Amino acid sequence: MIRDTSSQDVILDKPKYNKHWLQLGIVIGLIVTLGIFAYPSLANWSSADVSVDSSRVRLATVKRGDFVKDISLQGNIVAANSPKLYAPAQGTVTLIANPGQSVEKGEKVATVSSPELTNRLQQEQAKLKSLAIELQRKKIEAKQTKIKTRQQIQLEKVVLDAAKREMRRATESIKIEAISQLDYEKAIDDLKRSQLKYDFAVEQAELEKENLAFETQTAEFEVNQYRLQVENTQRLVNELDIIAPVSGIVGSWSVEQKSAVSLNEALLTVVDLSAFQVEIDIPEAYADELGIGMVAKVTYNGKEFDAAMATISPEVTNNVVKGRLAFTAEPPPGIKQNQRVSSRVILDEKQNVLFLPRGSFVQHHGGRRAFVVNEGVATLTDINLGTSSINKIEIISGLQEGQEIIISNTDFVRDAEILILN
Repeated sequence: MIRDTSSQDVILDKPKYNKHWLQLGIVIGLIVTLGIFAYPSLANWSSADVSVDSSRVRLATVKRGDFVKDISLQGNIVAANSPKLYAPAQGTVTLIANPGQSVEKGEKVATVSSPELTNRLQQEQAKLKSLAIELQRKKIEAKQTKIKTRQQIQLEKVVLDAAKREMRRATESIKIEAISQLDYEKAIDDLKRSQLKYDFAVEQAELEKENLAFETQTAEFEVNQYRLQVENTQRLVNELDIIAPVSGIVGSWSVEQKSAVSLNEALLTVVDLSAFQVEIDIPEAYADELGIGMVAKVTYNGKEFDAAMATISPEVTNNVVKGRLAFTAEPPPGIKQNQRVSSRVILDEKQNVLFLPRGSFVQHHGGRRAFVVNEGVATLTDINLGTSSINKIEIISGLQEGQEIIISNTDFVRDAEILILN
């Protein structure tokens, strides 16, 4: 029988400190793990320049979409057509329509009394009648002359026919020697003389006819020319009654009632209420960027209405250029003269670009740097900005879609490049 070694075993007591070291190891492991994950944040905290309350800054997210570059301009509603009426002649004016009174197109709004022009018309009309009578007299004389020349031709024709008969008789008689040679030659001379007189009478009649036609035509030209002069004077007299060129209201008087006016002196203005435009003040800095036909939007009672740039003044007054926007569709209902409205003119449109809301962050670093926020830490990052609109600014490079940016003023952090947002 072989004996075991159990008799040689020594019973040892269990150490009391093993449990203590195990607990300590677990705690150290947890600390190391937390340190690994929290290291980036701790590093940022340790390198942060300034700690900022998040309520002091305004954040915005970089977005991608359509970008419209526009400028906001204030303006007034004005009539697109407000013709000013002028005195057609020197005289005394009588204003019929009062300021603010509604008038229809073609309605008489004023009249000018001009005795000089009226008297001239009467004199010209009298002279025209005299010329017309003289023309009729010439036509009668022409008829009389035609009758006389026709009579003379017929008489000469009778004499010529008689000479021809006498010549035939003389020819037959000379053959039988019934007449002398001298009588025969006399018959020949009489025939030639009669023929010459007849031919001369015919030529004279043609000449008289041409002369009478010329004199009659000259008289007709003179009458027609003077008739045009009378018609022009009559037109001037008719224009002494000044009518409204458009339907609307009388704007204002430029002269006093019953006052003496000179030729082409302004009398009054008629405002056309059927068509309105927006008169805008364009800052001189934007004047070169605007052009006729540019798309615009006019805001009235909270709604936008389509418009287009209609006119741009060529001159600058007090650093402002005057311009007008014309409605391209139906104008806003209920608009009135001189109402204040806001508008925006679209300078450029882009698709699929990055942009941010406009903010004062652009002024802090000249638009070249901005604070990008990530997990409560804002880091100053280089950026490149593009064009700006009324409420947006284009991002060319340096930022990505979805990033959060501080767009409020950060002057209070001075030159800090890392901010901790609390």
